[in-house]
Amino acid sequence: MQDRINKEVLFEGFLSSFWKCCLVVMLLCSFGLRVAAQDFINTREYKVKKSAGKVAFDATVEFPIEGPRCVLEGVTAWLAETLEVEGDFTGNGQRLLQCACDSFMNSGQKWKRTVVVERSYEDAHCTTFQSWIKDVDSETWKTADCASFSKKDGHRIQLNEIFKCSEEELKELMWEYQGDLELDTDNPADLYPLNAGFIDGWIVVIAPAHHQMGAEFRLRYLEVLSALRTSEEGYYAP
Repeated sequence: MQDRINKEVLFEGFLSSFWKCCLVVMLLCSFGLRVAAQDFINTREYKVKKSAGKVAFDATVEFPIEGPRCVLEGVTAWLAETLEVEGDFTGNGQRLLQCACDSFMNSGQKWKRTVVVERSYEDAHCTTFQSWIKDVDSETWKTADCASFSKKDGHRIQLNEIFKCSEEELKELMWEYQGDLELDTDNPADLYPLNAGFIDGWIVVIAPAHHQMGAEFRLRYLEVLSALRTSEEGYYAP
């Protein structure tokens, strides 16, 4: 009888320890998932549309709302610069968009502006947002940008952090990958690379082109590896 009681006590102790271990594992896994999720950027789409006579502003923006604070601030500052407004709009995409709309509508311009911004790439080390702006009056002008941000400190990743080749070699690559872009030059040396960013499978280099303050030169990643600062951890590693 005593042996049976001892066995039951031992079994109950085992079950208690087992479930405690399970609880600890579940909590650790849950914590790990939350930490991992916090490393990635949550976004929300905001829209604004307004017109008066010949003037119109129509914008759709994917805005960062959750993630590392440094990244939210870096992306938001870039968005404010892109939309030509000043101020701290971190965490307030609707106010940023409304300010941009009001500023444009009250600027005395006589054309129509369309703005699209979206998050186009993200991994463990960086996130990329792209913008496309089109202004239409008697002619059409376009401006594109591709901005990748480090998750370590939120800074915008610069050309010299992406490419290890010389500027002349980069211009040759841009010339090779110009695609259907209409250029105002027949000499690759006249190209003027401004910025670049990562999207899935490509490096997007931004430079002026015909009727474009910023045009997209899309370089296929695997084909230009020799010109890049590569990392085993992804496109970019701080």
